[in-house]
Amino acid sequence: MATYKEIKGVTIQTLDSDPVVGGVAGGSWSSGGNLNEGRTRSAASGTQTATIFGGGTPPTTADVESYNGSSWTEIAEMNTARAELMSTGAAPYTATIFFSGHTGTYPTQTISTANEYWNGSSWTEVAEVNAGRRSGGGAGTAYTAGLFFGGYTGSTLVTSTESWNGSSWTEVNDMNTARYFFGGAGSSTSAIAVNGEASPGQTNKTEEWDGSSWTEVANSPTSTNYVNATGSANSDVLSMFGPSTGTGTFHWDGASWTEVAEYATGRGGGTATGSSSAALLSGGNPAPVNASTEEWATAPVTSAILTEGSVFLSGGTTLKGFGKASGIPATTWASGPSMNTARSNGGGWGEQTSGAVAAGVTPSRTAATEEFDGSSWTEVNDLNSARAYVGAAGANAEAGLLFGGSSPAISPTSGLGLTESWDGSTWTEVNDLNSNRREIGGTGQVYTAVLAVGGQGVSPTTTYRAFTESWDGTNWTEVGDLNSSGSEIACSGSATSAIAAGGESPGGPRANKTESWDGTSWTEIAELNTSRQGCGATGSDNKSSLVFGGYPVTAKTEFWNGSSWTELNDLATGRQAIGDSSIGAVAAFAGGGNTPPYTADTELWTADSALADISFD
Repeated sequence: MATYKEIKGVTIQTLDSDPVVGGVAGGSWSSGGNLNEGRTRSAASGTQTATIFGGGTPPTTADVESYNGSSWTEIAEMNTARAELMSTGAAPYTATIFFSGHTGTYPTQTISTANEYWNGSSWTEVAEVNAGRRSGGGAGTAYTAGLFFGGYTGSTLVTSTESWNGSSWTEVNDMNTARYFFGGAGSSTSAIAVNGEASPGQTNKTEEWDGSSWTEVANSPTSTNYVNATGSANSDVLSMFGPSTGTGTFHWDGASWTEVAEYATGRGGGTATGSSSAALLSGGNPAPVNASTEEWATAPVTSAILTEGSVFLSGGTTLKGFGKASGIPATTWASGPSMNTARSNGGGWGEQTSGAVAAGVTPSRTAATEEFDGSSWTEVNDLNSARAYVGAAGANAEAGLLFGGSSPAISPTSGLGLTESWDGSTWTEVNDLNSNRREIGGTGQVYTAVLAVGGQGVSPTTTYRAFTESWDGTNWTEVGDLNSSGSEIACSGSATSAIAAGGESPGGPRANKTESWDGTSWTEIAELNTSRQGCGATGSDNKSSLVFGGYPVTAKTEFWNGSSWTELNDLATGRQAIGDSSIGAVAAFAGGGNTPPYTADTELWTADSALADISFD
């Protein structure tokens, strides 16, 4: 009988127990030492093994405790007793500031502007904040560099942001959404605001601060308040969602949200410190306050870690494998709700639970815009200019950019440079592309960082373009060209890490070429298995992309893992010129297209990367 190595050319490792999933995806919660005094709506700063935790209610207190990784010790009190206060949460526990909040207890609360510095042994009052409020967001990795944003004045939700330089507070650019009871984390130049209580209710909006302004990025999976967040930068954050989600824990990697292991005790108003690999969650409600502490940790370095593509013999009896992030094995397209307007050649952006499609061929050009929340499509305000064969990109249904295309009503023979931005309610014309084009590729995961790739122009006859332009939120700038010109190219990823695949090349043949963008230049890499144009595409970067459908009309789906393309399960219906989501290869939507005829059908892609038994013929 032939051995597995003789059949497959590789050996199989035998393990007594299954390895664990590595990184944040394999993290888990465990019990830590209880606080000496249960309370809610406090502030904290430090790491999992060295944290300072102070203030809170009820009753409103100045008490402070420190944590050494196993137990809490009472230390020197703050000068001002308060609750719903903020801190430079990623700063060392021996050098941090606690600021604002409220004194008193409901219903006689008074907003405080107090700001106190902790040097490891005592508290010192320093310069007060300009505008006091409670339950806002705090960020900072040092006591000399902090950020204070959002919150509630007692009568008004605010978007105000203040920056601390170690001696004074300065008002800087406001947030986009006023809110309180949200998660704030990061540094003074790289902060994040997650969810919270907005108007008229709870929100799932996420915003990132880059040191000068706030930008809306991908929405979190659900709307909730009383959110915790911890991390030293806005590209790597662990967030514990509030009471309405039970014990949900989610990780933000700078582009998308991933749900990870739940914490044990549901609570609102708890306080988090640490990082995405080692965090601490303490205090909060209910009953009526909580003294428990939970510790989050990823797999220890001594663990046997599962990696993508792992195959092993478990316990000497069962052959197991761990699929790739593409969902190998067990991936399918599922039927979703139909769009309100059947169309092809529109522009799609966002994610599976918060996306949108605008423009397209119906067969006339349309300005219709629809938003998708994962379960239904809703018609919203039209584009200013009806058109089709456009490029599009954006983080979610409430932040998109649509550019280029064609419209016989505007210019019967040429492509357009016209660019419009979407803020969730209104389309606004902004600066044009440098090169007018139709059948243009687009990708990008935030409004301020988008690529426009390839397309067709007229000068004076139809010409395929290799041009690439980069959008910074205000202007388009010409950057490195593709190696091969083409139109109807499938594009995915970010403005600094993208994939361009397939398309129509000069002379008319469909292409299977793939190029990778590193933020500066394009490099030709492995080819698609099936040559095509007008595909749908989605993905996080140049190492993870999903391409589906296309012309000649096909249902084929392929996944790019950074080195090769793999064919996965087909769409239920072959089609071309699809509106699609732009973020993530694990969850996506394909809306509309041409089968032919024009269709309003939607299909949803959800991948499963769980450990599974496998077999080989």
